[in-house]
Amino acid sequence: MKPEASFAPERTRAIVAGCVFLVLVVFLFWPKKKDDSLNVPLGVEQAAIVTYSGPPVAVTPYKWGVAVNVRIAKVTEQPGTRIYDVRYIVNRAGTFDLKDYLIGEDGSALAGLPSFKFNGDPKLSKHLDARIQETEEIAVEVGGRYYLTLAALGVFWIVWLLLLIFYGRAKPAPAAVAPPEPTLAELLRAMLAQLEAGTLDAEAKAKMEMLLLRRWREELALANVPMNTAFEAINRDAKTGNLLRQVEQWLHNPAAKVPREAIAAVLTPYTVESAAAEGKVISN
Repeated sequence: MKPEASFAPERTRAIVAGCVFLVLVVFLFWPKKKDDSLNVPLGVEQAAIVTYSGPPVAVTPYKWGVAVNVRIAKVTEQPGTRIYDVRYIVNRAGTFDLKDYLIGEDGSALAGLPSFKFNGDPKLSKHLDARIQETEEIAVEVGGRYYLTLAALGVFWIVWLLLLIFYGRAKPAPAAVAPPEPTLAELLRAMLAQLEAGTLDAEAKAKMEMLLLRRWREELALANVPMNTAFEAINRDAKTGNLLRQVEQWLHNPAAKVPREAIAAVLTPYTVESAAAEGKVISN
């Protein structure tokens, strides 16, 4: 009996040690609960697809210093639901839920919106300033007087281009001087020649009447008065009134049978340049 009593404590210690070992094994190899949150780097835009069958979704109003900037890039309509392409940028470390930054378009809270958690991870950007500084210190040195050669080629190219444009270029010919317009006497001489040749058509006759009225207005110093007033004054004048009536009969009353020679006699005195009409330009 005594040997069995001495053996009992050793067996107890072995059992306790085995239990402790078993607990350690279970603790070490027991599957850990998977973390649903996502690690995202700070300052880098991420994308998430949110499917929601409730009212239209909008982004919460922007606030200065907010931890997450959110925007909706695209909305796809499907029967009974909408698919939102949501873009977000995490500004500081921490755990955030995307649904906290989404509300209804009318400002109401959204029920049943799925959770989308993520962690702001500063590790990827912790030494960003140092990396940028090191990159900026690296310089590329080009030998062989590269920049001097490049500048010389640029100057040569500019000089060559200017020579192509301006050297040996023909000077523009002086503008041709337009001949002076015919005077009133010259126009009436042309009318007289057509009248004598029998080639004076209706259009030329109307022009001839206009030239004679112009000539009579100058003769009676009526150039600055209205045409109806000038016409009455020409008709009342002893000299010009008779000539005007004769021309009017020839132009507008064929039954009067005014001879062509009589109209030629009316035109002839005015085919000579007068002191008042000398050098004046008659516009058509």
